Amino acid sequence: MPHIRPFRRSDRQQVTDLVNAHISAVVPGWAVSTATLLAQLEADPGQYVTDPWVQTRETLVVVVDSRVVGAAHLRCYRSSPDVGPDYRGSGEVAWMVCWPNHADAAASLLGAALRVIESWGARRVFADGDLPTPATFGIPDCWPHLEESLLGAGFRPGEDAVEVLFAGGIDTMPVSDSPASEHVRRSVGQHGVRFTLDDGATELGCVETIDDCTRGGALLRLAGWAEVAELDLPPGEAARSALLGSAADWLRTGGVANLFIALGREDVEEIEYFGGLGWRRLATVRRGWERTTRP
Repeated sequence: MPHIRPFRRSDRQQVTDLVNAHISAVVPGWAVSTATLLAQLEADPGQYVTDPWVQTRETLVVVVDSRVVGAAHLRCYRSSPDVGPDYRGSGEVAWMVCWPNHADAAASLLGAALRVIESWGARRVFADGDLPTPATFGIPDCWPHLEESLLGAGFRPGEDAVEVLFAGGIDTMPVSDSPASEHVRRSVGQHGVRFTLDDGATELGCVETIDDCTRGGALLRLAGWAEVAELDLPPGEAARSALLGSAADWLRTGGVANLFIALGREDVEEIEYFGGLGWRRLATVRRGWERTTRP
């Protein structure tokens, strides 16, 4: 019989193994340390907007035959006026992980999590896959066991809230050897380093990259990766090569080997562009999960 109880510090290695199994199903080679995971259970600096709104946190585990086979991290948001309206007074299964061959235990864990959230008086209940890496969010299609559990508990994804994760090597990126590269400016952006292409008067396109996915060394297994955090493709192949080639040359100088980007399913032009570079799809992610029915 599955046994549900609060997370204990002695569970940390088994829960870390569970979390890393789910992370590496999204991006090969990625993993987080036990220290990083434990830190997220106390506070999540990566969610600098929403984390200050959290009032209560709790982590549950499900144990079968003395083995931790699943875990869920829960958050309850304050009802104060300063909290965003969608989050105000709501509860969230921030993330849930379980071994796929323990579906019954996962269902028991999710049921217990929902009872905890209901005891907090949450007016709405959301679910996410917010593991502590920049590429784990929502429920990717490589976690079908979690999607099945959420659907069975009455959760549904947001309408049209679908993103596609792509990744490629730095060697697939263009080289900035065209005359248009002289019109690319580098500056500090909203997320990282911003590269802007203009014709002297009008901005034609931009790309913003985050070249330290390790978050200052906390996520060592993400070394050598960069994120394309923002993209506005300019028209024309020469202009695109100049813009993205300039960004790639800068990232090469810093030792970046691989890049990833999250695109909306409606971003057809961008999906075709990166597909043409040889980038591969890592996952299709469904976001905005909310409990809409009670089975």
